[in-house]
Amino acid sequence: MLGNVIPEFTERGELPEGIHRCNGLQFIERFCQDEYRKPFAKSITDIFDFAKDRNARIVFIGGSFVTERGNPSDIDVVIVLREKDHIPSKGERLILSGKRADIMFCSEDEPKMIDAFISLFSRGRYGQKYGVIQVDLCGGNSEWEIRHMPDDDTLEVVKRAYCQRKVIDLNESEGVLVTIHGLLSNASWNSEVVPIFSNDGWTVAPYYYGYQTPDILMRSSERKRVIDDFREWILSIKEQYCVSADTKISVIAHSFGTYIIGAYLAGFEGDPPVGFESITLTGSILTEDYDWDSMENKFAVGHVRNEVAPNDQWVKWMPNNNWLKLDPLFGQAGVKGFNSKSELIEENSCSIYDHNNVIKRDVILKYWLPYLKANKGKYNNRAFKILMDRVRTEYPLNKN
Repeated sequence: MLGNVIPEFTERGELPEGIHRCNGLQFIERFCQDEYRKPFAKSITDIFDFAKDRNARIVFIGGSFVTERGNPSDIDVVIVLREKDHIPSKGERLILSGKRADIMFCSEDEPKMIDAFISLFSRGRYGQKYGVIQVDLCGGNSEWEIRHMPDDDTLEVVKRAYCQRKVIDLNESEGVLVTIHGLLSNASWNSEVVPIFSNDGWTVAPYYYGYQTPDILMRSSERKRVIDDFREWILSIKEQYCVSADTKISVIAHSFGTYIIGAYLAGFEGDPPVGFESITLTGSILTEDYDWDSMENKFAVGHVRNEVAPNDQWVKWMPNNNWLKLDPLFGQAGVKGFNSKSELIEENSCSIYDHNNVIKRDVILKYWLPYLKANKGKYNNRAFKILMDRVRTEYPLNKN
C-alpha cells in the first residue's frame, strides 16, 4: 500500500516540483477537507470512478486545486487510459461548485503525450515550477474501488455529480450576443434583435462606436481608434459576463461592423484575447480573400455564417470609389462570398436581401437564433482539437 508521500506545501503554498504519488483516498483526505474543497469530494470521487471503470490506472491532477490557495479557481485532470483507441473524441470542461475543471485524456501507449501533459501542468506561464499529483487507481491494497457505477460510455456520471449543478443550469445565460452596427446608423435594428434573444435567455451587449459616415473608410487613424476601443470593450464584456467557462460570446455584425470583427481577429498573430462561439456577418465589406484558414489553428472562432446578398447596393458601390485599395481587409464578401474553403465558413445566398433589409424578425427567428443555438459547444470542441495538435507538435511521438 502506498504511504502518504504527498509533501507539505512550499513557502509559496504550492507543491514542490515533481510528481507526487498517492491513491484516491489519500488524495481526498489531503485535498478535499477544508471549507473550500470539501464540497468537491463527491465530484472527485466520481472522476476516479469514471477513470477506474474505463480501466485507467492513473489520473494526474494539477492546477490551483492542489495548492494552498484558499479559494482555488481551477482543477486540471488528465485520465490515462490503457490504449489510444479508448480515448473519447473530445475533452470535457466541467463546472464543479462554480470552478472550472478541464478533463483531458491520454493513453499508456503514447508515453510522450503523458510527458507532455505533465510538462504543461508543472510549468506556469512565466516559468514557475509546480508539483503534480499522480493518483494511482490500482496497486494492491490501495486499489480504488468504484463507489458510483457509471451507466454508459459518457461522462454523465461526472456531470450529474457537479456540486450545485441545478443552480448553475438555472442561472447560466444561453450565451452572450454582441451586435456591431454599420455606418450611417444608430443600430436601430437592435430593437428587433434584443427582445428575441433576451427572451431566449441570452445576454445581449450591443457595441456602439457612434454615428459614423462613410469617410471613416478613408481615414485609417479613425478605423484604428474604433478597433482599439473594441479591443478594450470586448475584453471587459468577457470578464463581466463570461463567468462560467461554458458561457461564450457570439457576434452579429453588419456592414462596417464586419470590418471591426474581421480586423480584430486578423490583428493578432497568435490567439486573440477573446474568442467567439459563432459569428454572423451580413452586408460584409471584408475581402473575399479573408484568411479564415489561419483561424482554424487559433483559439479564435467556432463557426462563421456569411449572408451573401447579390443585390447589396452598398457593398457593390465600394470599388467604384476605389475604397478597396485603402485597406487590405476591404472587399465584397457580402456580395461575392469568401474564397476560403475553410470548414469554419457557412454561406447563405438570397436575392431578396439588400444591404439593409436582412436584420428582420423572419431572418432572426428562422435562421440566426437556431444557428447560434446549434453551434453551442463548437468553440470548445475546436479549442480542444487545437490544444491536442499543439501538444503533439511540441512533443512529437516516436514513430519507431
